[in-house]
Amino acid sequence: MKGYLLVIAALLLSSCGNPTPLAQLLDGQCSQSQQLLIKDHISGQIDAIADQNYQKAYSFAAKSFQEVVSLERFTQIISEQYVLLITNKGYTFDSCEIENERLVQKITVVGLNDDFRMTYRLSVEDKKLGVVAAAVTEVSEDVAT
Repeated sequence: MKGYLLVIAALLLSSCGNPTPLAQLLDGQCSQSQQLLIKDHISGQIDAIADQNYQKAYSFAAKSFQEVVSLERFTQIISEQYVLLITNKGYTFDSCEIENERLVQKITVVGLNDDFRMTYRLSVEDKKLGVVAAAVTEVSEDVAT
């Protein structure tokens, strides 16, 4: 038992010295560790939207976003303008870049009839990742041949 406690204590102490991947956001490509955090965060929000659990989806928004957009307004926006996320058939992560201390993640959402390219903008506030904005940037129609 003492051996396990020593190992756990050592792991906790060694992780204290390692800065979070979100501590310093330099312009350019996202690092692999940043991409994993972003992917997990956006997936959590999209999956909550698909389940129509708007309160959970709202929790992935940045604090600054939540200060100006209420849960009720967020729910209305999603249900009226982002039906593609509610009915999505999957999504993939494309490029990720850092611009002016914001993380910009492009994704492709597989829809019922079309695929959509979206751009997510995330910020780090109080050492916490949050979605600031998401916009459809391109629609590719599947053409039957």
